[in-house]
Amino acid sequence: MSKGVVKNSQSRADPTVRDRTQPIPSSLQKVTGFGTLTIYKMAASPFWYARYYEDGKIVRRSLKVADKKEAIKAAKKVFVDLKHRKMNNLPFTKTSGFEVCARGLAKENDARFKRGELSKQKVNYDAGRLEADLLPHFGKYEIADIDYSVISDYINKLSTPDRPLTINTLKIHLSHIKTILKYAQRVGVITGLPAFPRLKTTDTARPWFNSAEYGALHSVCRSRIGTKIRVNTKAGKFLRNVEITQDVYDLIIFMTNSFIRPTDIKVLQHKHVAIIRGKDTYLRLTHPPTKGHGSPVVTLKRAVEVYDKLLERQKAEGFGKPDDYLFCPQQLNRDYALRDITRQFDQVLKVAGLKTGSNGDARTLYSLRHTCIMFRMINGEGIDLLTIARSARTSVEMIDRFYAKHLTAEMNIAQLQSGTIND
Repeated sequence: MSKGVVKNSQSRADPTVRDRTQPIPSSLQKVTGFGTLTIYKMAASPFWYARYYEDGKIVRRSLKVADKKEAIKAAKKVFVDLKHRKMNNLPFTKTSGFEVCARGLAKENDARFKRGELSKQKVNYDAGRLEADLLPHFGKYEIADIDYSVISDYINKLSTPDRPLTINTLKIHLSHIKTILKYAQRVGVITGLPAFPRLKTTDTARPWFNSAEYGALHSVCRSRIGTKIRVNTKAGKFLRNVEITQDVYDLIIFMTNSFIRPTDIKVLQHKHVAIIRGKDTYLRLTHPPTKGHGSPVVTLKRAVEVYDKLLERQKAEGFGKPDDYLFCPQQLNRDYALRDITRQFDQVLKVAGLKTGSNGDARTLYSLRHTCIMFRMINGEGIDLLTIARSARTSVEMIDRFYAKHLTAEMNIAQLQSGTIND
């Protein structure tokens, strides 16, 4: 027997890692005269449970009583109900099961994706998390039996030395569980939600480019337009050539002057752009909502200059019509368009030596949005966080938590010293 097998066997025998949802051996009792019907208790719940084997399937039900005599009576009712279901070709599983509600929510979210309310990425991530983690733990429970201890037990077991999950990832799991329970509440399975464990998080400031770094990024990208950069696999074999296009150069300037997110690139069309020229010159962007925010985005003046040149170039290439996209208009597969321009930007970062920030965090296209927000906080004359948040389609809380962390007293020394009293 291999060492790995021995280790696994010992782990199963170790009572310290026993599943709290397994029957307590001393509590197991068959109900006389009712076939395989058995009642039992488990450490995770104060209630008795019934277990019954029928047609090769195991059916488990919470009896929702703590008294043993009452549990036997309730188990007999479960037996009668199961026989009734079998005679009438009804499913044994009840609609209050966690899996039933989880799949009901998944079906609802799939419909929301088709309506454009959710991204395909979120639907896929939720499906993977459900199958890999949530169902193995919660699939055996009735919704009403999921309480604080059950959820806390899940979180405690989820992160292991072999799979060290971050606090933010654990929060995503908790959010998914809560969303399933809220669905169960909406359809009438439960009337309220249990308490949830609290996880303390430390906000990490978003990686951005200071003025010198942004200047270097701008220059390197401009010098590389039209060139191809070889990309190899980790093993050193050729993977692909990435051509640096005018699109990525325009995007660098546009994003740094418009607050948009990388996901906006997929949906932003010329019909969403209004050019305002007057005392103040800017673009008003009214593209579809992203991340739950749909308010108009107001850009800086520099974005108008970029857009004018971009539109002139695209019209010469046969694009620039209202339904055409601002970036990579020739690519109708917008997911691919975003991947393509992301690859280009990533190569520019590597050539410029700007792939990571001073704290070691990797920079991405999002760093251009972060840079736009940071430049406004540093260089904007008396601009308030609410104005920035509205144009960036985010909240003041997010600005304060993830961007203000970068600010130092020296960055806004002029504002700090304004209105001082001379002794």
